[in-house]
Amino acid sequence: MRVLIVDDQVILRSGLAALMELEDDMEVVGLAENGAVALEMAEQFGPDVVLMDVRMPVMDGIEATAALVQRGGPPVVLLTTFEEVEDMLGGLNAGAIGYLFKTAEIDTILHALRSAVKGVKVIDPKVAVHLAGYVGSARPAPAQPTDLIVPEALTRRELEVLLSLAAGHSNKRIALQLGITESTVKVYVGNVIAKLDATNRTDAVRRGRELGLVE
Repeated sequence: MRVLIVDDQVILRSGLAALMELEDDMEVVGLAENGAVALEMAEQFGPDVVLMDVRMPVMDGIEATAALVQRGGPPVVLLTTFEEVEDMLGGLNAGAIGYLFKTAEIDTILHALRSAVKGVKVIDPKVAVHLAGYVGSARPAPAQPTDLIVPEALTRRELEVLLSLAAGHSNKRIALQLGITESTVKVYVGNVIAKLDATNRTDAVRRGRELGLVE
């Protein structure tokens, strides 16, 4: 697996590279200090996956991700320090397949890179919580619509139910997992469907994936 690491902090990108080189299935093919250099290196070295910081000078990670996706380039896993919803929305809208925080364990980052190469999205659970709390509390300008905005915010319990629906669990199993009655589960399912402007359970899961709330 050929990895391109992009971060404006020399110590961080060098440290990540050193750890990845210890993995039998990984090879770091380039280290870039900003998105513009990353685009050049991606063209030159053809990495299988890119680990990209969100906020960088010259060209940030969101803009660089959008450019790579438009080119049909490698999958991008975004790595950031900041818990800003605008960054999360921008990164996911740009086409990032993964979104993690720099506080993540190295094993989590490595897992995300391996998953990205297989086309599997890996989103930090905190991102889902932030987005769930954000949707509905902010209204985008008419000229900037986004599929990641829904009419109302999901509560933490509704988000748990949505994740269970995405896993294909029945109402009975969800009730056992959450320690609530099946009738209560039905209420939560109904709330999730309504808030995501979906027509049924399957459609709610589809909308959840579009929002980046579920994998």
